[in-house]
Amino acid sequence: MKKIIKNIKKYFTIWWIPIAFYFLAVGVFFLGMLFERDWIIDFYLLVFFVNIIGTIISSIVQIVIKKWHFIIPQIGLTVFLFYYTSMIFIYSPPDYYGAHKKIPKNIEINEPINKNPSKEQYNEYDLILVNSVQPGIYSYWTDYQPKENGYFYIKAFELTSNDRLSAERIKKSSKVMVDVLEKKVEYNGEFTIYEGDWGDKYGSRIELWFQPLSGKKESKITERNFIIEGWMR
Repeated sequence: MKKIIKNIKKYFTIWWIPIAFYFLAVGVFFLGMLFERDWIIDFYLLVFFVNIIGTIISSIVQIVIKKWHFIIPQIGLTVFLFYYTSMIFIYSPPDYYGAHKKIPKNIEINEPINKNPSKEQYNEYDLILVNSVQPGIYSYWTDYQPKENGYFYIKAFELTSNDRLSAERIKKSSKVMVDVLEKKVEYNGEFTIYEGDWGDKYGSRIELWFQPLSGKKESKITERNFIIEGWMR
């Protein structure tokens, strides 16, 4: 116990130890990127933010023991790393959700197409998925004709885990109103898959749902399996 207390005291009194922990944390971050593991990235963030608190306390200790000049490298490196960490996780956070997923081989699974559906495809499917402007962004098309006013929307699930993908955001962005009941109409909407990054493809079950405006219970129209990838933020 005395040894533990002594080591903790050293952390706060020896000015370069908190700095060394920053380099340790950065090493953990690069390991997370090398092995493409989100849990390693999360561990980096834990070590990094705990060390920020420790560095602030150590800086106060340096002032108390009249070694205030050591707070310059401590605070300087803290501000530098905090700024760049914030920029990375705000604009392009690592996301390896799809990096190690296996695409099932014993089921029917499709690739999204690259152009608007043909009449033959409408005859075959009630749900067609089309690649949009960037990987991870998709448009869906259907000519299914409901018998009352309401709206279509999409639910997406990863195939091997059955995780629901981007649940609220997809439901909101994929809504398409249905208010023409007298004739057959082609409907299309768009949604974004946020789990994963470009190039990390995995299997998903895309479901087309319809919610009547009358307040009746929502119903699933159809589902199809697709190979998708996440949008790189």
